[in-house]
Amino acid sequence: MYWVIGFNVVLIVLAFVVGRGLFPIKVISGLVEGFHATIGITPPTEKQLRWVVVVWIASVLVIVDMMLILFAYVF
Repeated sequence: MYWVIGFNVVLIVLAFVVGRGLFPIKVISGLVEGFHATIGITPPTEKQLRWVVVVWIASVLVIVDMMLILFAYVF
């Protein structure tokens, strides 16, 4: 249970740091552009990039939490 709480805290802090601009966007831009090129969609502009990463982090958080909730009720 502690690892779930720790995972949530880490992702929330990471989203906050990226959203506030405390993390250099150049580190992330290569990953985002590579991912978008792999799936064949247009990469976001520099202005949109920071919020795209925040949305990705939030999506991962919601998906993982929902999977854990479903696993708890199914098994």
